[in-house]
Amino acid sequence: MMKTTTDDQVKVLQWVTKPEDAATIDDAFWVKKQRWGTFVSIGADDLGIITALTEEQCISATRWYLKGLQEGWDDDNVIKHEGTVGGKL
Repeated sequence: MMKTTTDDQVKVLQWVTKPEDAATIDDAFWVKKQRWGTFVSIGADDLGIITALTEEQCISATRWYLKGLQEGWDDDNVIKHEGTVGGKL
């Protein structure tokens, strides 16, 4: 038997672990400080997205990452490396 959920049930499941006082950033994620001093961004699916040393870096990197997922990655600025060595050794 297949289990289905309605839109109202899905909305209730979002942000399950988000504390009441945590601010939602761009309606897409929130940031929490971990016990060892790093910051992690948490998405609406309650999965970690980016870990960074400062809160500002975490927010900036998460925005860049989510924009890349949404709009696609700019392949013109990507440096590609090859794993083989040319020539004779």
